[in-house]
Amino acid sequence: MNKILPLVLSFIIVFISCSEDDKTSSNVGPSNLVISTEISEDGSGSVSLTATATNAFSFVFDFGDGTSKESLNGKVAKVYSQEGENTFTIKVTAFGSGDTSISETFDIVVDVNTLSAEDMEVITFLTNGTTKTWYVAASQPGHLGLGPAREDIDGDWWYAKWYSAQAFEKCASGDSDCFCDDELTFTVASDGALSYELDNKGQTFFNGAHKDVVGGTVTEDFCYDFDASGVKEVTLSPVSGNVPDAETTGMQLDFSDAGFMSYYVGSSTYEILSISDEMLYVRTYDSANADFAWYLRFSSEPAVNGGDEKLETIYTNLVWSDEFDVDGAPNPDNWGYDLGAGGWGNNESQAYTANSENVKVEDGLLKITAISEGGEAGVYYFDDITIENTTGTSVSIQDFEGETQAFSDFGGAITTTINNPDASTINNSTMAAEFTKAIGAETWAGTYFDLAAAADLNTYSTIKLKTWSPEVGVVVKVKFENAANTEESYEVDATTTVSNSWEELTFDFSEAPDLTYDRFVIFFDFGQAAAGSFTSARIKSENKYEFTYGRVEIRAKLPSTGGTWPALWALGANFDTVGWPACGEIDIMEHVGNNNNVVSSALHYPGNFGGTAVVGATTNSTATTEFHNYTVEWTPESIKFVVDDMVIHNSLMNTAGTPFNEDFFFIMNVAVGGTLGGAIDSEFTEDTMEVDYIRVYQ
Repeated sequence: MNKILPLVLSFIIVFISCSEDDKTSSNVGPSNLVISTEISEDGSGSVSLTATATNAFSFVFDFGDGTSKESLNGKVAKVYSQEGENTFTIKVTAFGSGDTSISETFDIVVDVNTLSAEDMEVITFLTNGTTKTWYVAASQPGHLGLGPAREDIDGDWWYAKWYSAQAFEKCASGDSDCFCDDELTFTVASDGALSYELDNKGQTFFNGAHKDVVGGTVTEDFCYDFDASGVKEVTLSPVSGNVPDAETTGMQLDFSDAGFMSYYVGSSTYEILSISDEMLYVRTYDSANADFAWYLRFSSEPAVNGGDEKLETIYTNLVWSDEFDVDGAPNPDNWGYDLGAGGWGNNESQAYTANSENVKVEDGLLKITAISEGGEAGVYYFDDITIENTTGTSVSIQDFEGETQAFSDFGGAITTTINNPDASTINNSTMAAEFTKAIGAETWAGTYFDLAAAADLNTYSTIKLKTWSPEVGVVVKVKFENAANTEESYEVDATTTVSNSWEELTFDFSEAPDLTYDRFVIFFDFGQAAAGSFTSARIKSENKYEFTYGRVEIRAKLPSTGGTWPALWALGANFDTVGWPACGEIDIMEHVGNNNNVVSSALHYPGNFGGTAVVGATTNSTATTEFHNYTVEWTPESIKFVVDDMVIHNSLMNTAGTPFNEDFFFIMNVAVGGTLGGAIDSEFTEDTMEVDYIRVYQ
């Protein structure tokens, strides 16, 4: 990480006057007045003054800001609070016997910086301590993205859920290529003031809804001639509540004079989701549509399309390989398995097995196959939602017997009002709500509806509803929230105890804070995908082969079906002790069937992980029909990603401060669905990743 000194408190001492009282008495007055001044360099405004003089009994310091202080030993400390660079005239008087004195007057110039440590860190990243230019990270997927602005629109709202640009997507068309040319320069002055200039090379990429700003006629996004010149002032301020705390730095940038960052959506305020020396990731709102949140990713180096640099390796000695030349299960000396389901941290839909249908070596190839097991969508019913006080008095929230209830579904759930499918046992009502969790739906799929009046959970703290589940042990999550501010919410879980029958579940909301609750949200089988939907395999070399540095080459052909997510990668061997992302992750190759023939690579480590990982990508038109070599060159100084010997991504200048100086182990898998795999093709049956070999050179 680049470092800068803090804004330096400096001083200039200018001796203005020196006087000694003309005393006629026999008293010997003070003389030889010497003053030393020490000003801290931490921006606090602290100044230490020391005065010495012959025959002096005391000293008085006038600090030039209306305050003064007497000292018997000639030492004082002063903290100036006036922000910025300011000049203060200090007078120091030494007193001797018989009211004799001597004084000196001088000026100091003090820079006071009241910015917090967090502010300073952000400013340092933005400006490198003086000035720094950022570029659209066009080589990385997600350099431009769109998602819901709030939770009540489409479930999760803190990432580019609706649209994520592919690598270099905007750079090949004259309608949008100006976007890839932008240069954004941030500068910090000596007093800590931030400024900004956008060099758009004469054109700006406009969102189509804002074409009137420039008199445009094209309804789609388009590059228009636009004067974006001029220095803008930048205010750095705290922000909260827009996205979960874990997804943001909690700081935002406000630009003066309608300043904006590259893509024009009418906003001059950008929340900094993450920032490092190499990467800046921001979120802003569309002034023409309050439901839209736009995401922009910038890099400290210009984006370079792959294919121009041929790898010149420093590693030529083959030290380990698996050629997959013996039919059967993968070599147990080289590979173990990760097994089970649960989403794997990415809301994935598959369960991993060691079955030969999912993983085997055959005809000189490792074959990892994702299979649809058929299965069925999860179908659940709920009815008669009531709130009840401690005396047993209840109020109905919804019984679905009157006007048809409109539901707002998210995550792939489908909810509707139907005739009661099982009008027996404890529920003989005519109508009920049907909740369907489709195959391929998110594990957090759910639905909500707004209440006619807010629920008083202080008085009525027990919530009861009737549910029908095909299984015992299904987690039913009920959440009440404020429709106007969905951060204000409270949720409680209950678990079904019978199958294929109605039962009444009770939810205790007595600990709910005193908030406005005018929205009812419900989830069925929360945290789980539709049971038995998909199987696949994930093999790993953990505790069998682990290494530090080298050239890894994997020759593979990739699956193409929508929803498949094959990956060839490596994870820090200290994962069990330090966790992720502290252990580091090297993604040699990832591909998604919903964006065929675009392969990406990534590094995850503290400060750059998940949605803010360091990512590069390239188009490979035959990735799913032919074998290609996917390579990483990992040295103590750098990490480079390569496809067919051509460098596509210079990801990292490796340093002692990264996790990439310890042992790693390999993982090869095919996931289904999830945050990157996306929607699963409804016609999906099975698809396979084939690997010819994996080799390590050192």
